[in-house]
Amino acid sequence: MSTISARPVRYPALRHRNFTLIWSGLLVSNMGTWMQNVAQSWLIYKLTGNNPLYLGWLGLSFALPMVLAPPLGGAVVDRVDRIRLLFITQTGALLLALLLALLSWAGAVQPIYILITTFLGALLLAFDNPARQALIPELVPRADLLNALSLNSATYTGAALVGPALAGVLLDVVGPGWLFMLNAISYLAVIGALLAMRDLPQRPRRSTSLRDALLGGFAYTLRDRVVLLLLVLSALAALFGRSYQQLLPVFADDVWRVGAGGYGALLAAGGAGALIGAFAMASAQRLQAYGRAMIVSGLIFCALLVAFAASPSFWLGAALLVVVGVSSTVFTTLIATVIQLRVPGELRGRVMSLYAITLIGLPSLGALGVAGVAHRLGAPLAIVAGALALLLVVLAAIPRLAGLRAGGAEPPGAAASQL
Repeated sequence: MSTISARPVRYPALRHRNFTLIWSGLLVSNMGTWMQNVAQSWLIYKLTGNNPLYLGWLGLSFALPMVLAPPLGGAVVDRVDRIRLLFITQTGALLLALLLALLSWAGAVQPIYILITTFLGALLLAFDNPARQALIPELVPRADLLNALSLNSATYTGAALVGPALAGVLLDVVGPGWLFMLNAISYLAVIGALLAMRDLPQRPRRSTSLRDALLGGFAYTLRDRVVLLLLVLSALAALFGRSYQQLLPVFADDVWRVGAGGYGALLAAGGAGALIGAFAMASAQRLQAYGRAMIVSGLIFCALLVAFAASPSFWLGAALLVVVGVSSTVFTTLIATVIQLRVPGELRGRVMSLYAITLIGLPSLGALGVAGVAHRLGAPLAIVAGALALLLVVLAAIPRLAGLRAGGAEPPGAAASQL
């Protein structure tokens, strides 16, 4: 495995050249993604006369492919060259962003076009995300995996700190078209990183039936109760907790009346907290009590969502979102690390595709429900209801999570032997 040596010991994953290449490319690309997310959410909100229900439809157009397609994506990931697959998905996402830019500049953009391109982008992501998740353990040794996954999370959360803030300013200055174009350009960073990778390990080719290819991830998850519990917990957290992000335009425009700049600042606040959480996890090389850390971060996440919804001022709400971001990132990073360590390499794409559903697809699906509640009761009550539901889930999971330690992340022999 090719490595580079002049890197801080605190972040040992960055000693490995191929990981550093993809990590750097994703940092740039994810910044563009965040800018496009801000632009399309704000644009569809304004095009529909400030109707929050359309934010829910936007979430649904993203959620449907990310809930239904990842199992197929995971099966493909485990059967093809993952680098080539990423090259295809990244190029497709670039072309969709370019299309939105051209439509915006031509004055022809309509809500339906935003929904369609969001749907197609999510369909590409259903193959792209499992491929990236499954690729990481091939780029770093097992001992550096927690560090690598934490840094991988930082590429998205770090971009969330800068991207929304820039988007909030640029929306008023140059309009959404240029934000879509900047996102299209940002994909070139990942494409260049993929082309520059060298000395990649060769995965053994295993012939499997179509049934095993599609259902192998489900079968393994049902046998491994720890992985099943973590996926269920991640799914419910997505539905009841992380879907709050879809309502941030409502808080910015209708609750606190701070406009596009305030919306970008709220996203940046959550991104700042998530970045802090990601680098804290990357530095926690001796963490052993994984279960207790999950419980604490989950309970803090719920409590602070309630506090955010009840906040009387924009600045207090933004400050609370920082800590929300920290707790959410710690929670999801621990879940991903335990799953990655337990799952055999030949099944990793399929099992991580199920995790991708909970991490990316279900928050957007939950956004439709929370948007419907917000339409009738208001955004603050919608977030409070979701947070209290998640609190009950975390409390119910305490007996099973409390004893989970880093040593419990070893692949279960009984489950592995049945593959």
